[in-house]
Amino acid sequence: MFCRDAQTREVRRVNKSDESLKTKETHVQYSKTKRASGLDKLFLLQNDLFKEGLDLNEYINYVTDKVNKKHYYYNGLNSDNIDALKERYGKRIERENNTYNQRGDEMKINRKRINQFRVKKRNMIYQKRMELIGSLLKTMKSSNALGVLRNTELLSDDPNNWSNTKKSIFSGGRYLETQDKHWVAIYRKLVSPSSYHLFNLHSLKELDQFVFEN
Repeated sequence: MFCRDAQTREVRRVNKSDESLKTKETHVQYSKTKRASGLDKLFLLQNDLFKEGLDLNEYINYVTDKVNKKHYYYNGLNSDNIDALKERYGKRIERENNTYNQRGDEMKINRKRINQFRVKKRNMIYQKRMELIGSLLKTMKSSNALGVLRNTELLSDDPNNWSNTKKSIFSGGRYLETQDKHWVAIYRKLVSPSSYHLFNLHSLKELDQFVFEN
């Protein structure tokens, strides 16, 4: 094989193997792509059938029908091929079921924990309200402030009755005085719409953390 040098314009003989090294090619090229077999394509088809929701029995019936009708990729399948298709599809369904069961158990556990946390939080708030109502009634009993009920023995410290209790402890028609400072801080916690104020906290996040740690 001859070629002409681009600079000297001389014609020289070139070894065929040298030329192949320059182009990084050999005189025989082989395809590195492995052709998928018919069985491989049926394995891939299982993905679509699985997404359509076919259970194992439905899939077996599907394959049996295709084999009986001698459809293209199913024609010529032997018993080992069919068993392999059934086994693979069955294992996929089993994995999916295990995943759902695990997620279901986790969701049940999470719901149980959430419910337990809510019950604990509700009980802690109830107990704290009762404690503060009792402290408020005791403090007001010894107060010298005008317009404040000091005979508080008959009043309930039950938080469920707080709406009625707070109506009974004031006679009304007066401003807060210096003497009121002993009980007014407690009262403000009880009438606050934010339950975290009961615990001298500043947000619901802090309250949740407090409940979680106690």
